[in-house]
Amino acid sequence: MSLVGFVKEEKGQSVVEFALVFPIFALVFFAIVGFSHLFYGKLTLQHALHEAGRYMVTGRTESGLDRTAAIQSVFDQNLIGTGLSCPDIGPQFNFSYSGCAEADGFCDDAGGAGQTVKVTASFTKPWFMMLFDAFSEGGITLTVSTTWKNEPF
Repeated sequence: MSLVGFVKEEKGQSVVEFALVFPIFALVFFAIVGFSHLFYGKLTLQHALHEAGRYMVTGRTESGLDRTAAIQSVFDQNLIGTGLSCPDIGPQFNFSYSGCAEADGFCDDAGGAGQTVKVTASFTKPWFMMLFDAFSEGGITLTVSTTWKNEPF
């Protein structure tokens, strides 16, 4: 076989092209899937916090639960398909409010009647793909917040 015959040989050309292009395609495809999953998680967290805030402003509670636990329960019910679970209200689920008067007894976690309350939730979501998980030390932190003014209750 001469050098001229070797250069004109086209057997295996498709396999070589596929081997060069497929890793790039796979990387782009899985990156889109991974970021879409994180985007869905962030939007669902924002929706869950919004619903919990709507419940919070009414001053209602469920039987047997204190007010903050009832708000957390509403938040939990709206975490659909995110792979996240809401742990006990702690540093990742934070209430801050203005106009609190300790003497009036209106300084519970969810604020009192007529107070403006800001609720912030932070969660660490693991990456959908193990490839990125190695670079991000276990996940990415999603932080959402909402601000409401409590109704007079």
